[in-house]
Amino acid sequence: QDFGAERGCDYIFVEHDCFRRNGCIYGDTNSGKEYEDNLFRFALLSLAAAEAPLVLNLGGSTYGQDCIFFANDWQVGLLPVYLLYKYRRHGTYQNARCIFVIHNLGYQGKYRMSRFPLDKHLGLPQEAIQDLQGEDMHMHTDCLNLLQAAVKTCDRVLTVSPNYANEIQTPEGGFGMATVLQQKAASMRLGGILNGVSDEWSPITDPHIAQNYGVADFLEGRAACKRALQQELGLDQDPDTCLLGFCGRLCYQKGVHLITAIIGWLLQDTGNGVTGRVQILFMGRGDPEYANLLRASEGQNKGRVCGYVGFDPKVEHRMMAGCDLILMPSQYEPCGLPQ
Repeated sequence: QDFGAERGCDYIFVEHDCFRRNGCIYGDTNSGKEYEDNLFRFALLSLAAAEAPLVLNLGGSTYGQDCIFFANDWQVGLLPVYLLYKYRRHGTYQNARCIFVIHNLGYQGKYRMSRFPLDKHLGLPQEAIQDLQGEDMHMHTDCLNLLQAAVKTCDRVLTVSPNYANEIQTPEGGFGMATVLQQKAASMRLGGILNGVSDEWSPITDPHIAQNYGVADFLEGRAACKRALQQELGLDQDPDTCLLGFCGRLCYQKGVHLITAIIGWLLQDTGNGVTGRVQILFMGRGDPEYANLLRASEGQNKGRVCGYVGFDPKVEHRMMAGCDLILMPSQYEPCGLPQ
């Protein structure tokens, strides 16, 4: 209520059976596959976002057409498409603007066009194919690319860092979209804003860690946080061992396989003064293959390896405060919080 002339709103919930899921909001946590009706679910979410300012009573009236939409990632990539082909051509949202934010270009939201016709499934005219059609090594041109469509139809593209805005314009970092993004940049409509870190991550005031500390008592505070983290997650309480931490999505891009491949080497004392006195803490969810590998590694190395399959933001705070080293062997990294 503090914004929008006291007509602000923090959350709007969309009621529909398709959003009721027992597992993850994106897909089945056991199989790692997305839900079969995801395209419909995200199309409905995009339409709901477009309708909300027009129909919801916020503080006595509707918000109106003069607004800015911030659409994050491919799941709402259809929002600027609907604004262009459904609303503006009928005189609605003429002055509205849509800023599309790319957090990770590796995830684009691709679906077979033959299975999901534009008119019957998405309620879009056939001419929208010029923005929605993409290419894929498996689907070839029978491909709807939601992220690419958003880039083409939005008013401005932002990324999570200035460097990433440059990287995605290269053949190596563009994931097949370098040319489209170069065109956006040429029209001065592509930029990057560096991700910030909120004050809650300061070990001086962080309410989630065992002991707050600053520069003056860094060693004492970190040792206390390390000891508490080891105890909480079932690791041997050894102050002299090097505690390595990984927190991220369990997928190839994050380089999980590079760490799991050397677990045995890390834990074996070969007299080199480096390996042997090591504990490894993993936390994340994602591909079942990696999740099972982490569980197996923990089972074979009790007290030395923790494979936390899942995510707890409080544990992430404690990892940052208590681990000796944070591992980030990513294939590429737009700008994650640990980074």
